[in-house]
Amino acid sequence: MRLAAPCPHLPSIAEALFRVFLPVSRATLPFPRRRNLPRYTFPENQIRHASHAKTKGRRPIQPNQSTGQPSTGPARDEGISANEIQIVNDDKSLGPSQNLRRTLASLNRDDYFIIQVADKVHPRYAEHPEPESGTPDTRPRIPICKIIDKQSFRLSQLQKDKPKKNPSTMGKQIEINWAISQHDLNHRLDRMKDFLGQGRRVEVVFGKKRKGWMRRKEVTEEKAQALLCQIREAAKTVESSKEWKSMEGKAGGEGIMFFEAKKE
Repeated sequence: MRLAAPCPHLPSIAEALFRVFLPVSRATLPFPRRRNLPRYTFPENQIRHASHAKTKGRRPIQPNQSTGQPSTGPARDEGISANEIQIVNDDKSLGPSQNLRRTLASLNRDDYFIIQVADKVHPRYAEHPEPESGTPDTRPRIPICKIIDKQSFRLSQLQKDKPKKNPSTMGKQIEINWAISQHDLNHRLDRMKDFLGQGRRVEVVFGKKRKGWMRRKEVTEEKAQALLCQIREAAKTVESSKEWKSMEGKAGGEGIMFFEAKKE
């Protein structure tokens, strides 16, 4: 009986057993050689630096932004460019020099902040000879600072931001009854002239403006016109005074006269 020839692509029995019990280590396999490719250099305008990548799309945080310090004005907190500072005490005396960071760490930052108000030569170098006239003083300087209460600071800023009241816009009222006596009238006219002399506007009210018009005695048209003329003549005695608005109402009834004087 003739045996068939073994297939050339099938392993022999010895070779098969060798592969099962003694596997080939990967370390013995040949690795492909790495090609030495030329290194590509990016143009400078295409390089994205780390500092730019972190701040792109948002505003950079300033050292003292957490305290609300404006971009201009006295330095405060971490914005003070010094390691040591001197604090102004409540009695306006200067305390010893102290480390800025330690002082900030000891503060309640929610309620207080440190602001620089001035600077002077550092105490360690105060005994050094002063430079000659015309020569810049190169001795190290130390910031003079104050510890500020935030709430008090905000209130003071609000008071500063309020527009100053113009006396000419702060009107005064003088109430006159049509049947007023001459003595009382002279007293009220003197007050009116004083207010006009201060540059204030004056309203002469015939009756009470807030609580309703007061009951008045019946007066004739002639007496009412005479009273109006007397008031106008008293106003003319004040320099640059005038009746800036026509009278509202009618003589002998409810009415208001308007006077003003420009203070030079």
